Amino acid sequence: GADAGAAGGGSASTAGASATGGADAGAAADAGTSASGADVGAATAAGEPSAGPAATTAAAALARRLEAFGAQARSELQALFASYLVPAETEGGEPYYIDQDGFRRSVRAYCDATEIAGMFGELAPGFTREQMIAKLQSFQDPQTGLLPDPWAAPDPENTDNDPSFMPNTHSGYNILSIGYALEVLGSHVAHPIHVVERMTTESLYRKLDAQPWKTNAWGSGAWIDHYATGLYMNARYFGSQKRPDDLFGWLHTHADPTTGLWGRPTPEDSLKLPVNGFYRLTRSTYAQFNMPLPYAQTTIDTVLTHTRNRDFFRDDRGNACNVLDVIHPLWLCMKQTDYRRDEIVAWSLQQIERVLGRWQPGRGFSFELETHHKPGLQGTEMWLSILYLLADACGIAGSLGYRPQGVHRLEPALYFSGV
Repeated sequence: GADAGAAGGGSASTAGASATGGADAGAAADAGTSASGADVGAATAAGEPSAGPAATTAAAALARRLEAFGAQARSELQALFASYLVPAETEGGEPYYIDQDGFRRSVRAYCDATEIAGMFGELAPGFTREQMIAKLQSFQDPQTGLLPDPWAAPDPENTDNDPSFMPNTHSGYNILSIGYALEVLGSHVAHPIHVVERMTTESLYRKLDAQPWKTNAWGSGAWIDHYATGLYMNARYFGSQKRPDDLFGWLHTHADPTTGLWGRPTPEDSLKLPVNGFYRLTRSTYAQFNMPLPYAQTTIDTVLTHTRNRDFFRDDRGNACNVLDVIHPLWLCMKQTDYRRDEIVAWSLQQIERVLGRWQPGRGFSFELETHHKPGLQGTEMWLSILYLLADACGIAGSLGYRPQGVHRLEPALYFSGV
């Protein structure tokens, strides 16, 4: 059986034993932060009075900046939504959301708007709660349980139309987008995710073994994210007795003890694909079901190595996927260990500075974060959630005045009982 509900213990900053200390000025400089950032790191990583008055003052100053940012974002919500809501008279008598100016309609835009509003305890304008629930539920195919985007092109890789392929256009990611957005609204998908429920252990293992772990660990982790989220929703809302035991068994025996990850680096992208795949894979399994990671300290070593790759991380570079797929794994590992906590805090502080300086008033964040890129709903939802995770790693997320909802919520979603 499974016990559902909002779970405590969602904060990495309060997990584990007392921390080993904060970042010194040298570590802060290496991470691209100022000496005052190191002071904040000392205060937030250690959380102890012995951190000193300078560190305490720096942490308090950053907390005030986060509070001011959260208040600004809240005050600009209506202007932000107006930027991406196409009014009813434009097409077919129904309002709809777009991700950016000039973009086509998409399922995800409705969901991102719902989750952004939910962070602040609001509803996305243009729809009542009941109307948005009905809209999101209408995308589901009752035969497969999948939620295809009617405005997306067919996926060329899925030539045999196998529904268990679960790519984005066959509603793989929409299991997440729609399923969690409905939860934000106090509802859920109208039908079970049948393709997940019908999958036997043998067919699951064939799928997992057939994933391109050596060449595209990110995509491989995404498939697990889709599958495990369907498993969760079936168990929570439709009484499914299907447990993730077989999935966790495969994951434990296939994790690489030398990296803590699944999959392999590639010559083109080095550690990017296995690190990003780790996020997708663990978000829906270890984080969602509140299970400990197999190699937390080794994972920290690998992910921190990845953060030094300047192809992906510089003061002017680091998109939403790449930063999220670093901070969430580190945040998750911090719930199990204080290992290299000061370095994690130093990197988080660097990223907080990037984020706070790149909000586009009344429009939100771009996916790329840099302000010469167009902002949109996806970038805004992701960076608001990322900022919270970064601040939570530093122990000061409560200052923001909002909390991630839906896909990027911090709390475990389901507990499977023991024997």
